[in-house]
Amino acid sequence: MAFLTTGLVNNPPLQGVRPSSSLSVLLTNNDVATNTVHVRGFYQVGNTKTLYVEELFSLRPGEVAIRDYYANFDNFEFNFIVSSPAIAVTLWGKDAQGNLQTAHRVVAQELEQFES
Repeated sequence: MAFLTTGLVNNPPLQGVRPSSSLSVLLTNNDVATNTVHVRGFYQVGNTKTLYVEELFSLRPGEVAIRDYYANFDNFEFNFIVSSPAIAVTLWGKDAQGNLQTAHRVVAQELEQFES
């Protein structure tokens, strides 16, 4: 099992508009076996972190999944517990019009990883 995290992502409004109002997550199973992914999303207000996304699903070998999550918060964080290090996770923030936000792009190599 591997634990991956974005760490805390800052998303404060700029001139009244947040850079990202949603988050697209691309998950790819590059393994020869079916694997599981546990997604947890949090938003933070002050010192309190609140779970608002929790999803568990399987990916077949070679399967790709795209998940879209609400992210219209000042601060948010996503964690992924994957059953194989062959699962690649990439994230992109999107503005209200669906445009990708470079500031909130996280590729697989940039996620903090902890082995469990």
